[in-house]
Amino acid sequence: MFKQKLTYLFAILFLAVSLPAEAQLGKMLKNKVKKAAQEAVSNDASSGDANTTKPRPSGRKSRMPGSVPRGPQASSEKATLSLQFKDIIGYSSGRSNHIIKAANYRQGEAEQGHAVVIYPDFDLDFAWLEFISPPILDAFALDGVRVYEMTSGSYAIQHPADPNHQLNLDTSGLILTRMLKLDEDVFVLYAGAFQGGHSYNVPSYVKPGDLTITNIIAPPEKLNLFSKEKAKEMALAIEAKFKANYEEAAAANLASIKIPKAGKLDANTSLKNFAKAEINKVINKDGAKLMYHRIESNDWSIVHHKITGRPLYRWIKGAFTETTRQGDCKLQGFILKQQYNGSGYSNTTFGGVIHGQMPYGQKIDCKNAQP
Repeated sequence: MFKQKLTYLFAILFLAVSLPAEAQLGKMLKNKVKKAAQEAVSNDASSGDANTTKPRPSGRKSRMPGSVPRGPQASSEKATLSLQFKDIIGYSSGRSNHIIKAANYRQGEAEQGHAVVIYPDFDLDFAWLEFISPPILDAFALDGVRVYEMTSGSYAIQHPADPNHQLNLDTSGLILTRMLKLDEDVFVLYAGAFQGGHSYNVPSYVKPGDLTITNIIAPPEKLNLFSKEKAKEMALAIEAKFKANYEEAAAANLASIKIPKAGKLDANTSLKNFAKAEINKVINKDGAKLMYHRIESNDWSIVHHKITGRPLYRWIKGAFTETTRQGDCKLQGFILKQQYNGSGYSNTTFGGVIHGQMPYGQKIDCKNAQP
């Protein structure tokens, strides 16, 4: 199911550049890249010292609310060398394409929570992928497994629906990347189409049918101890908790939406009947059905000419609820108008459905759709 949906969801992200076969990977790395990686591993093995160069800002915006520092604030933290990847992974920037064989990481406490920054072998000064685990995510973690959200960076993998092409994933668009920390130096990347975007100030969730494990990052001796199948079970379990939390918050928000109170003009039968007929003309075209309507205004509001002060027209507003073709209940608003004819006001006209103004245009609990 994930592969089928990705064909459409990832269409705007396709790149025409194919990831090379394993035998060709080394050709894509420049000599200085190889040298940097070899020297880093050699220095670590001989002295035990770790790379402590400050991460380079990547300029990516964070998906989490508020400011997120570009890497852990604890500058004394050591970067652990020689992490490797279970599957092919790369980095693309402009015309530069890198296949990444190994990586370092640094972790520590950042402003919004625990942070993990991954550094690629081709540039050990480059804060390539940055992840944050704020309390709001930590609350849904499994025992012994911490969950992070990618707040900066991008990475390339073989496209799940077409292995001959690569897919770039970052912190924008329709795809969400999260990371699980299974051990001190073992990380799992997973991604998929998501629901939410913190609409109700709660974490989004990756849709279960679209979730896929994009990579496992670990030291060579641990890499085969963790399977993608087991990792996916963990990721699905965590995302199920996010999903339940999101839906609970959405339901609470839905229940809080009520029909606005009736005004004095709601007692005017002629206006009510006219509004009902006009509303039906509009919504029936979309297969919706009117449930309930009322007039909110106590009196008419008059609009005058800006220069002469002469009355132009007057208006009132109302609210109605409808059932959509999909079976949802929605709260909408409407306007009634009367033009000024020089001595009084003419017959009532329908001013249309109100769009883009709260509380109208929202779904409403069908139990609250009528008094």
